[in-house]
Amino acid sequence: MLTDSEFRVLLDRYQRSWKGYRKIRRTPMKRVSKHMKLLGCGSIQEYLDVLAEDLVEEKLLLSFLRITISRFFRDRKLWISLAETVFPAILQRTNKLKVWSAGCSCGEEVYSLRIQHHMNWSDCSSIEILATDANNACLERAQNGIYQKSSLRELDTNMIATCFLPSVRRNEYVVRPSYRKNIVWKHHDFFSAPPDRGFHAILLRNNLLTYYSPPVQSATLDKILRSLLPGGFLIIGSHEALPDISFDLIPTACCMVYQLPSSPSPIDQVELLPDSVISGTEY
Repeated sequence: MLTDSEFRVLLDRYQRSWKGYRKIRRTPMKRVSKHMKLLGCGSIQEYLDVLAEDLVEEKLLLSFLRITISRFFRDRKLWISLAETVFPAILQRTNKLKVWSAGCSCGEEVYSLRIQHHMNWSDCSSIEILATDANNACLERAQNGIYQKSSLRELDTNMIATCFLPSVRRNEYVVRPSYRKNIVWKHHDFFSAPPDRGFHAILLRNNLLTYYSPPVQSATLDKILRSLLPGGFLIIGSHEALPDISFDLIPTACCMVYQLPSSPSPIDQVELLPDSVISGTEY
Protein backbone atom coordinates (compact mmCIF):
# COMPACT_ATOMS: atom_id res chain seq x y z
CA MET A 1 0.00 0.00 0.00
CA LEU A 2 1.21 3.47 -0.91
CA THR A 3 2.36 5.52 2.07
CA ASP A 4 1.26 9.09 2.77
CA SER A 5 4.72 10.41 1.97
CA GLU A 6 4.78 8.57 -1.37
CA PHE A 7 1.31 9.83 -2.21
CA ARG A 8 2.43 13.38 -1.46
CA VAL A 9 5.33 12.98 -3.88
CA LEU A 10 2.83 11.94 -6.54
CA LEU A 11 0.52 14.86 -5.75
CA ASP A 12 3.42 17.30 -5.95
CA ARG A 13 4.40 15.98 -9.35
CA TYR A 14 0.90 16.64 -10.66
CA GLN A 15 0.43 19.94 -8.82
CA ARG A 16 -2.27 18.64 -6.51
CA SER A 17 -2.96 19.76 -2.95
CA TRP A 18 -2.26 17.41 -0.04
CA LYS A 19 -4.59 19.53 2.08
CA GLY A 20 -7.44 18.84 -0.33
CA TYR A 21 -6.82 15.10 -0.54
CA ARG A 22 -5.85 14.42 3.07
CA LYS A 23 -9.28 13.46 4.42
CA ILE A 24 -10.34 11.40 1.40
CA ARG A 25 -6.93 10.02 0.44
CA ARG A 26 -7.62 6.33 1.14
CA THR A 27 -9.62 5.65 -2.00
CA PRO A 28 -7.22 7.29 -4.51
CA MET A 29 -4.25 5.75 -2.69
CA LYS A 30 -5.75 2.28 -3.07
CA ARG A 31 -6.35 2.92 -6.76
CA VAL A 32 -2.79 4.10 -7.30
CA SER A 33 -1.32 1.20 -5.30
CA LYS A 34 -3.20 -1.30 -7.46
CA HIS A 35 -2.03 0.49 -10.60
CA MET A 36 1.59 0.41 -9.43
CA LYS A 37 1.34 -3.32 -8.76
CA LEU A 38 -0.11 -4.01 -12.21
CA LEU A 39 2.74 -2.07 -13.79
CA GLY A 40 5.33 -3.87 -11.68
CA CYS A 41 6.57 -0.70 -10.01
CA GLY A 42 8.33 -1.28 -6.71
CA SER A 43 8.76 2.38 -5.79
CA ILE A 44 7.10 5.70 -6.37
CA GLN A 45 10.04 6.81 -8.50
CA GLU A 46 9.68 3.80 -10.78
CA TYR A 47 6.00 4.62 -11.10
CA LEU A 48 6.69 8.26 -11.97
CA ASP A 49 9.22 7.15 -14.59
CA VAL A 50 6.62 4.90 -16.25
CA LEU A 51 4.03 7.69 -16.22
CA ALA A 52 6.50 10.08 -17.82
CA GLU A 53 6.92 7.69 -20.75
CA ASP A 54 3.38 6.38 -21.16
CA LEU A 55 0.53 8.84 -21.71
CA VAL A 56 -2.10 6.11 -21.51
CA GLU A 57 -1.01 5.08 -18.03
CA GLU A 58 -0.72 8.71 -16.98
CA LYS A 59 -4.29 9.30 -18.13
CA LEU A 60 -5.35 6.36 -15.95
CA LEU A 61 -3.57 7.88 -12.97
CA LEU A 62 -5.35 11.19 -13.46
CA SER A 63 -8.68 9.35 -13.46
CA PHE A 64 -7.72 7.75 -10.13
CA LEU A 65 -7.18 11.21 -8.65
CA ARG A 66 -10.61 12.52 -9.65
CA ILE A 67 -13.07 12.92 -6.78
CA THR A 68 -16.74 13.00 -7.76
CA ILE A 69 -18.58 13.22 -4.44
CA SER A 70 -21.76 15.32 -4.67
CA ARG A 71 -25.51 15.33 -4.01
CA PHE A 72 -28.57 17.39 -4.79
CA PHE A 73 -28.79 20.78 -3.05
CA ARG A 74 -25.51 20.26 -1.22
CA ASP A 75 -24.74 23.07 1.25
CA ARG A 76 -28.08 24.45 2.37
CA LYS A 77 -26.81 27.99 2.98
CA LEU A 78 -25.76 28.27 -0.64
CA TRP A 79 -29.17 27.41 -2.05
CA ILE A 80 -30.86 29.83 0.32
CA SER A 81 -28.47 32.53 -0.86
CA LEU A 82 -29.08 31.73 -4.53
CA ALA A 83 -32.85 31.81 -4.06
CA GLU A 84 -33.08 34.87 -1.82
CA THR A 85 -30.27 37.06 -3.09
CA VAL A 86 -28.08 36.03 -6.01
CA PHE A 87 -30.56 35.18 -8.73
CA PRO A 88 -33.04 37.92 -7.79
CA ALA A 89 -30.12 40.36 -8.19
CA ILE A 90 -29.34 38.98 -11.64
CA LEU A 91 -33.01 39.04 -12.64
CA GLN A 92 -33.10 42.77 -11.95
CA ARG A 93 -30.82 43.13 -14.98
CA THR A 94 -32.01 40.38 -17.33
CA ASN A 95 -34.69 37.75 -17.77
CA LYS A 96 -32.31 35.37 -19.55
CA LEU A 97 -29.96 33.68 -17.10
CA LYS A 98 -26.75 32.16 -18.42
CA VAL A 99 -24.84 29.90 -16.03
CA TRP A 100 -21.72 27.73 -16.33
CA SER A 101 -21.16 24.74 -14.07
CA ALA A 102 -17.41 24.16 -14.50
CA GLY A 103 -16.45 20.67 -13.40
CA CYS A 104 -20.06 19.53 -13.06
CA SER A 105 -19.18 15.96 -12.03
CA CYS A 106 -22.27 13.73 -12.31
CA GLY A 107 -24.73 16.60 -12.59
CA GLU A 108 -26.37 16.78 -9.17
CA GLU A 109 -25.78 20.52 -8.74
CA VAL A 110 -26.71 21.27 -12.34
CA TYR A 111 -30.11 19.66 -11.90
CA SER A 112 -30.46 21.31 -8.48
CA LEU A 113 -30.00 24.68 -10.16
CA ARG A 114 -32.46 23.80 -12.91
CA ILE A 115 -35.04 22.67 -10.34
CA GLN A 116 -34.60 25.82 -8.28
CA HIS A 117 -35.06 28.05 -11.30
CA HIS A 118 -38.12 26.13 -12.50
CA MET A 119 -39.79 26.37 -9.11
CA ASN A 120 -39.06 30.05 -8.51
CA TRP A 121 -38.64 31.99 -11.75
CA SER A 122 -39.70 29.93 -14.77
CA ASP A 123 -42.76 32.15 -15.27
CA CYS A 124 -40.69 35.32 -15.61
CA SER A 125 -37.32 34.22 -16.98
CA SER A 126 -35.41 31.56 -18.88
CA ILE A 127 -32.15 29.83 -17.96
CA GLU A 128 -29.37 28.36 -20.07
CA ILE A 129 -26.93 26.11 -18.21
CA LEU A 130 -23.64 24.97 -19.70
CA ALA A 131 -22.44 21.94 -17.75
CA THR A 132 -18.87 20.84 -18.43
CA ASP A 133 -16.51 18.20 -17.12
CA ALA A 134 -13.32 16.50 -18.28
CA ASN A 135 -14.62 13.06 -17.28
CA ASN A 136 -16.75 11.47 -20.00
CA ALA A 137 -18.11 8.82 -17.64
CA CYS A 138 -19.42 11.54 -15.31
CA LEU A 139 -21.00 13.42 -18.20
CA GLU A 140 -22.74 10.27 -19.43
CA ARG A 141 -24.16 9.62 -15.99
CA ALA A 142 -25.27 13.24 -15.71
CA GLN A 143 -27.07 13.11 -19.06
CA ASN A 144 -28.82 9.90 -18.04
CA GLY A 145 -30.12 11.69 -14.94
CA ILE A 146 -30.35 8.54 -12.80
CA TYR A 147 -29.28 8.76 -9.15
CA GLN A 148 -29.13 6.70 -5.99
CA LYS A 149 -31.53 7.67 -3.22
CA SER A 150 -28.53 8.71 -1.09
CA SER A 151 -27.89 11.58 -3.53
CA LEU A 152 -31.35 12.96 -2.72
CA ARG A 153 -31.04 12.97 1.05
CA GLU A 154 -31.34 16.77 1.27
CA LEU A 155 -34.83 16.62 -0.30
CA ASP A 156 -38.13 15.90 1.41
CA THR A 157 -40.52 13.29 0.04
CA ASN A 158 -42.75 15.87 -1.66
CA MET A 159 -39.85 17.38 -3.59
CA ILE A 160 -38.59 13.95 -4.61
CA ALA A 161 -42.03 13.06 -5.93
CA THR A 162 -42.26 16.37 -7.80
CA CYS A 163 -38.83 16.31 -9.43
CA PHE A 164 -38.05 12.61 -9.90
CA LEU A 165 -39.53 9.39 -11.19
CA PRO A 166 -38.74 5.98 -9.67
CA SER A 167 -36.18 4.06 -11.70
CA VAL A 168 -36.60 0.42 -12.69
CA ARG A 169 -33.92 -0.33 -10.12
CA ARG A 170 -34.58 -0.20 -6.41
CA ASN A 171 -33.51 2.99 -4.60
CA GLU A 172 -32.79 4.81 -7.86
CA TYR A 173 -34.56 7.89 -9.21
CA VAL A 174 -34.69 9.59 -12.59
CA VAL A 175 -34.86 13.36 -13.07
CA ARG A 176 -38.19 14.29 -14.65
CA PRO A 177 -38.02 15.56 -18.27
CA SER A 178 -39.24 19.05 -17.34
CA TYR A 179 -36.06 19.59 -15.29
CA ARG A 180 -33.70 18.36 -17.98
CA LYS A 181 -34.40 21.15 -20.47
CA ASN A 182 -32.04 24.05 -21.27
CA ILE A 183 -28.96 22.16 -20.11
CA VAL A 184 -26.04 21.67 -22.50
CA TRP A 185 -23.59 18.96 -21.44
CA LYS A 186 -20.10 19.31 -22.87
CA HIS A 187 -16.70 17.69 -22.44
CA HIS A 188 -14.31 20.43 -21.37
CA ASP A 189 -11.26 20.75 -19.16
CA PHE A 190 -11.37 23.99 -17.19
CA PHE A 191 -7.60 24.35 -17.58
CA SER A 192 -8.21 25.24 -21.22
CA ALA A 193 -9.89 28.36 -22.58
CA PRO A 194 -13.48 28.87 -21.37
CA PRO A 195 -16.06 27.20 -23.63
CA ASP A 196 -18.13 30.38 -23.85
CA ARG A 197 -18.44 33.88 -22.39
CA GLY A 198 -21.08 36.16 -20.94
CA PHE A 199 -22.09 34.13 -17.89
CA HIS A 200 -24.12 35.67 -15.09
CA ALA A 201 -22.92 33.01 -12.66
CA ILE A 202 -20.25 30.31 -12.59
CA LEU A 203 -20.37 27.31 -10.28
CA LEU A 204 -16.81 26.16 -9.54
CA ARG A 205 -17.33 23.92 -6.55
CA ASN A 206 -15.31 21.26 -4.75
CA ASN A 207 -12.73 20.69 -7.45
CA LEU A 208 -10.14 23.26 -8.58
CA LEU A 209 -9.99 25.12 -5.27
CA THR A 210 -9.81 21.90 -3.25
CA TYR A 211 -7.56 19.48 -5.09
CA TYR A 212 -5.02 21.63 -6.95
CA SER A 213 -1.99 23.62 -5.87
CA PRO A 214 -2.30 27.40 -5.35
CA PRO A 215 -0.37 28.32 -8.55
CA VAL A 216 -2.68 26.12 -10.62
CA GLN A 217 -5.71 27.57 -8.87
CA SER A 218 -4.66 31.14 -9.60
CA ALA A 219 -3.81 30.61 -13.27
CA THR A 220 -6.97 28.62 -13.96
CA LEU A 221 -9.29 30.92 -12.03
CA ASP A 222 -7.94 33.88 -13.99
CA LYS A 223 -9.02 32.19 -17.22
CA ILE A 224 -12.42 31.22 -15.85
CA LEU A 225 -13.25 34.68 -14.55
CA ARG A 226 -12.70 36.17 -18.00
CA SER A 227 -15.97 34.52 -19.04
CA LEU A 228 -17.96 36.07 -16.17
CA LEU A 229 -19.95 39.23 -16.86
CA PRO A 230 -19.31 42.36 -14.75
CA GLY A 231 -21.51 42.08 -11.69
CA GLY A 232 -21.66 38.30 -12.14
CA PHE A 233 -21.22 35.72 -9.38
CA LEU A 234 -18.61 33.05 -8.69
CA ILE A 235 -19.89 30.19 -6.54
CA ILE A 236 -17.43 27.91 -4.72
CA GLY A 237 -17.51 25.09 -2.15
CA SER A 238 -18.27 25.54 1.53
CA HIS A 239 -14.76 24.54 2.61
CA GLU A 240 -12.93 26.29 -0.19
CA ALA A 241 -11.13 29.63 -0.30
CA LEU A 242 -9.92 31.84 -3.10
CA PRO A 243 -6.17 31.97 -3.87
CA ASP A 244 -4.23 34.73 -2.14
CA ILE A 245 -3.84 36.64 -5.39
CA SER A 246 -6.48 39.33 -5.78
CA PHE A 247 -9.17 38.87 -8.41
CA ASP A 248 -11.24 41.89 -7.36
CA LEU A 249 -14.02 39.58 -6.21
CA ILE A 250 -16.36 40.94 -3.57
CA PRO A 251 -17.51 38.66 -0.71
CA THR A 252 -21.23 38.41 -0.06
CA ALA A 253 -23.12 37.32 3.05
CA CYS A 254 -22.74 33.70 1.92
CA CYS A 255 -19.14 32.51 2.22
CA MET A 256 -19.55 30.46 -0.98
CA VAL A 257 -20.57 33.39 -3.20
CA TYR A 258 -18.40 36.18 -4.60
CA GLN A 259 -19.37 38.97 -6.96
CA LEU A 260 -17.33 40.50 -9.74
CA PRO A 261 -17.47 44.30 -9.63
CA SER A 262 -19.84 46.00 -12.03
CA SER A 263 -18.16 48.17 -14.63
CA PRO A 264 -17.78 51.06 -15.02
CA SER A 265 -20.10 51.95 -12.15
CA PRO A 266 -19.09 51.45 -8.50
CA ILE A 267 -19.18 47.93 -7.08
CA ASP A 268 -22.74 46.68 -6.86
CA GLN A 269 -22.83 44.23 -3.98
CA VAL A 270 -25.90 42.17 -3.26
CA GLU A 271 -27.91 42.87 -0.15
CA LEU A 272 -26.60 40.99 2.86
CA LEU A 273 -28.82 38.26 4.24
CA PRO A 274 -29.87 38.42 7.89
CA ASP A 275 -28.63 35.63 10.12
CA SER A 276 -32.15 34.23 10.43
CA VAL A 277 -32.24 33.61 6.70
CA ILE A 278 -28.85 31.97 6.27
CA SER A 279 -28.92 29.86 9.41
CA GLY A 280 -28.88 26.27 8.31
CA THR A 281 -26.85 23.11 8.62
CA GLU A 282 -23.44 23.12 7.00
CA TYR A 283 -22.56 19.94 5.15
